[in-house]
Amino acid sequence: MGPTVRELLNEKSKELELTLVAGEAGLDRKLTVADVNRCGLALSGYFDYFVSERIQVLGNAEVEYLKKIDAKQKEEVLEKIFSHKIPMLVICRGLTPVKEVLKAAEQHKVPVFTSSMDTTRFVGEMINYLEEKLAPKARVHGVLVDVYGVGVLLMGKSGVGKSECALDLVKRGHRLVADDIVELSKTSDKSLFGTPQPLLRFYLEVRGLGIVNIKELFGVGATRDKKRVELVVQMEEWDEKKSYERVGQSEQFHELLEVKIPAITVPVKPGRNIAIIVEVAAMQGRLKKMGYSSLDELEKNIQSKMKKEE
Repeated sequence: MGPTVRELLNEKSKELELTLVAGEAGLDRKLTVADVNRCGLALSGYFDYFVSERIQVLGNAEVEYLKKIDAKQKEEVLEKIFSHKIPMLVICRGLTPVKEVLKAAEQHKVPVFTSSMDTTRFVGEMINYLEEKLAPKARVHGVLVDVYGVGVLLMGKSGVGKSECALDLVKRGHRLVADDIVELSKTSDKSLFGTPQPLLRFYLEVRGLGIVNIKELFGVGATRDKKRVELVVQMEEWDEKKSYERVGQSEQFHELLEVKIPAITVPVKPGRNIAIIVEVAAMQGRLKKMGYSSLDELEKNIQSKMKKEE
């Protein structure tokens, strides 16, 4: 379910410099597509590929064109545009809407706004807002931390030590994004972003210590509002019978919202410094993105030594 035009107006009216000029009765129309359409060809009467579900925008060229065509043609083309049940229409650059636009908007109960923003900039800002609002979302139990610029999602059973590890990482200069519940949104086929629940923002729950306000203890620089998830660290209690990865030969992935995220499994037991392991894993991940692999380098060195000995 997408946002309504009313929600858009409440959340972004100042940023997008929106002023409602007609069609107030249609403010509860839904916005369902993360794209914007300029009405250029539709104004000339060509509707074969008119995407009516998108927000419609008029810029300087469209407004000037409307001023030049005769009244009858103007009424007909605007009637046809508004009868397609468009969600809303925005006139950019602070231009004054022609009276026929206002009349059609009231008749079909379609909200019409003016914005003093440049048309191209307005379209870009609007698409960014819609993509975020319409992105697939999910909630996961875990802790999201920014470690050396890498978004690390700590996952595992309750009580395994996720929050304690996050606290150690913050103490070492890294930044907390979310604890306990991480809100995930999929902004593209390969990008997954995590944010905290509004009420839990800045807070970390540590067993035996209680609720900790990271912003107040370590400063606002120790927190982040949003971070892309780039590595999943699955924390679990050490199982002596289980064989754990020792050389990093096999790649693991964790799927969230149909996005495959690189993952590692870290066994937890007394004496292991999990925070340092997470730090190294984050740096290792950055090196892999740059095309470097410690295992490949080691194999090359071994093969080179064997050749020399032969």
